[in-house]
Amino acid sequence: MAVVGTRVRGLLVLFSLSTVVVSANNVTNLGKPINVPASQFWDGRDGPWSTFRIEVGTPPQQIRVLPASTQSSTWLVLPEACNNGANKTCSTDRGTIFERHNSSSYQEYGQYSLNTFLEERVGLTAEGGLYGNDTLTLGWAGDGMPTLEHQIIAGILTPNFYIGSLALNPRAMNLTDYNNPIPSLLQSMRNMATPIPSTSWSYTAGSHNLAPKVFGSLVLGGYDSTRFKANQVVFPFGSDISLDFQVAIQEVTTSVTTGSLLNQGIISYIDTLVPDIWLPTETCKKFEEAFGLTWDDRTGLYLMNDTLHQSLLAKNPSVSFKLGPQVSGESVTIDMPYWNFYQTATTAYLGNSSSLYFPLRRAANDSQYVLGRTFLQSAYISADYERNTFNLSQALYPSSSTGSNIVAILPPLNEKAPPGGTPGSSSPKSGLGTGAIAGIAVGGAVVILVVAAVLFILYRRRKNQKTKESHELDDTDVQKNMTHEVSGDQIKYEVGDALRHEVAGDENYKAELYAGDENQKPAEADAANVAEIYEMPAEEPKLHEMAGDHGVRHEMEGKSPLTPKSPALSTVPTARRGTDASESALIPREDISPMSP
Repeated sequence: MAVVGTRVRGLLVLFSLSTVVVSANNVTNLGKPINVPASQFWDGRDGPWSTFRIEVGTPPQQIRVLPASTQSSTWLVLPEACNNGANKTCSTDRGTIFERHNSSSYQEYGQYSLNTFLEERVGLTAEGGLYGNDTLTLGWAGDGMPTLEHQIIAGILTPNFYIGSLALNPRAMNLTDYNNPIPSLLQSMRNMATPIPSTSWSYTAGSHNLAPKVFGSLVLGGYDSTRFKANQVVFPFGSDISLDFQVAIQEVTTSVTTGSLLNQGIISYIDTLVPDIWLPTETCKKFEEAFGLTWDDRTGLYLMNDTLHQSLLAKNPSVSFKLGPQVSGESVTIDMPYWNFYQTATTAYLGNSSSLYFPLRRAANDSQYVLGRTFLQSAYISADYERNTFNLSQALYPSSSTGSNIVAILPPLNEKAPPGGTPGSSSPKSGLGTGAIAGIAVGGAVVILVVAAVLFILYRRRKNQKTKESHELDDTDVQKNMTHEVSGDQIKYEVGDALRHEVAGDENYKAELYAGDENQKPAEADAANVAEIYEMPAEEPKLHEMAGDHGVRHEMEGKSPLTPKSPALSTVPTARRGTDASESALIPREDISPMSP
């Protein structure tokens, strides 16, 4: 029994080790996260913001963009937005325009309205975009980043979105009909030869005012563990697919006041395309008292002069946002120092002059409560579309000598949740999307069946051994320690030291021979009269391996199909036109060109 137990334990250890090896190999097989390089430029008319570098077209054109958490298409500024080159600095100021006519791989779809449902709530409207597809590379030449063909892009003119943006929403788009969804950037990256491990991304905006400056961080399919302080709070996606990143602001406090600046908890939304923080008007007035701010009706901004700015620098106040999935209960606190609370409004924003401003805006109603890029200077967000959850953490600012540590966010079966979360605390809705994951499941099942079969064989062998054990007579050796050699069938048997007499294995009782004299040694029956024992060969069951089902790969379709028919750009109303870019229609060809800002 001890030998069998040892063998079983050894097999279990081997099985455990093989599982670890399989899991480790799957991390590689599932793909690799992409750390999109920062452009090392600070762009924008409302701030300077850390942008990221991409290449578009053939030959490739180098462009700087911001991340777009709500978009399935990448937005690029067109030459028409800069009066076709009349404004000499416009292209550079706007992250470099995309000259579609100079790209041999560009294919045009037509003009459709942009998906600006959340942005329109805070006044960031857009007249529409010129949609098409082209080759897109993450990073610039020499960065070693992947290149993807036929990526959907939208050419824009509006100054409300001054810098182009990289699509982070993985949902597919439908521009002409519902039967031909156009894959998003993240969908395409999940289907590359070396894919990203999951449909996920992580972002923090960096800090221009920190000395030294810290660029933003954008990781697709993972996160950078050096850029945040982890916590265990998991936020579920909002029920509206246009409002995924819903958070409850439970409290807002400052280091120079007592009590919360909020009268009660509110529901807000995170958006990387919005630069400011939008809070209730009564809360903004408490900010005015605490920081000495003055509201400018003409610009709708809290403009700051140099005297106020220097005073706040000396005080170095901070603001803390207590956030959770609900207005009460578990929460995480994001601390924002003053140096993340002042930005520069350029002449492109204000007109004749530039000025420092405090990026806080008065919300007219609860639909305008938004946490924009200003907030994301101090917060790190990780979005996981396979678990339909996201995480918010306090952002960190590692020194330039600290290398990034990119960690993959694995699909739910592989148990690697976004930072701060645990697999058990999430509610996956989409499942795994690759044949590799299905193969893992089948392979694991086969391994379990093999181990179970081996254990069954060992059990049967042990049982057979028990049925063949010899039956021993009790010791009747009165001399106890004497050794006696007797013979039978020309075979000598040595007995003694507690003499034992073996009988055939099929006997059901013990037979002891009578000793006539007390001192006489018991007589052993002649071997010739004892029935011989024949051991039947044990039947060893053969192990049959079950055929594993081959995982079939299914491509996720867009969760928000877009409407193929809607008004032309010239007739698109300013009210909400839908929750996705597809809720717009092809504009007559005569309206395509020329475009004017």
